Amino acid sequence: MNTLCVPETPASRRPYFYLGTHRARHLEQSPVPLFVPVQALLRYQRHGHQHMPKARVNYALDSGGYSHIAKYGEWTISPEEYGGAVYRFMEYVGYPPDFAAPQDFMCEPEIIRKTGLTVHLHQELTVDSVLYLRHEFPHAPWIPVLQGYRLDDYLLHVEMYRQAGINLTAEPLVGLGSVCRRQSTAEIGAIVTVLHAMGIRLHGFGVKKQGLARYGHLLASSDSLAWSYTARREKIRLDGCDHRLCNNCLRYALQWRADTLAVFDQPAPQTFQQGLALDFGTGSTSDRAEQRQPRLPMPKPHDRGILDQMTLTFTA
Repeated sequence: MNTLCVPETPASRRPYFYLGTHRARHLEQSPVPLFVPVQALLRYQRHGHQHMPKARVNYALDSGGYSHIAKYGEWTISPEEYGGAVYRFMEYVGYPPDFAAPQDFMCEPEIIRKTGLTVHLHQELTVDSVLYLRHEFPHAPWIPVLQGYRLDDYLLHVEMYRQAGINLTAEPLVGLGSVCRRQSTAEIGAIVTVLHAMGIRLHGFGVKKQGLARYGHLLASSDSLAWSYTARREKIRLDGCDHRLCNNCLRYALQWRADTLAVFDQPAPQTFQQGLALDFGTGSTSDRAEQRQPRLPMPKPHDRGILDQMTLTFTA
């Protein structure tokens, strides 16, 4: 049985925030919770577990799926290798992560083009990964991840999990994927609002300052590695740093984090707090499945999609 450790969200509207990092050694140095991709720890594994950093802070494990699939067009790490690696990390890093992401399949258009598959098949593969990892590696804290691109996609994925035996409203935490590059948009705010209203406790992958300002009060937790990209793009090097750029600098990352979370010191946003009327009715989600035969039983198509049964009012 897996034991998922999800830190309680404070009474304020501020979600629990994980600072993303490419450097596993930051586990020994950081004073704040970290979000570490499995690939970063795999690098240490090649040199022997004695070199594995020891965690001194709470951390969670990211699949790193976007970068991996964007590069290879598929997962080149087998499920057995992936699950076994997470087990070894749990032993050698010192204590388990708060949660671990499965080998999910993102649904951004560029990733769909790279794999040559469909949104529906990416969703199926993500559910399959959760089911497999929970069965074969039950002591790791795997979370389900919702993937899609439009609201109807995410709602269909909720139903796919339900038919696979996973009630997302009963899960301590559910990842929300394929939102990082559009996390500040009103569309993602609407998706978060609907899923939150359904009772799903969300982790927003890659949700940073603009997204947190818009709908952060509806998230249980989020993470971001955007500080590293910002340092590279803007050629940032802090005074006193002896490296060329601060794209792997924990000192700069902590400054970026403080600035990002300062958004919660501002008055509560009005966006998405009011004006969302939901009527889910009795119909099922509109089946937008593509032509391939799904491995999971799917809801029957309905004349009206769930979007037609909602009134969404939000600021652009």
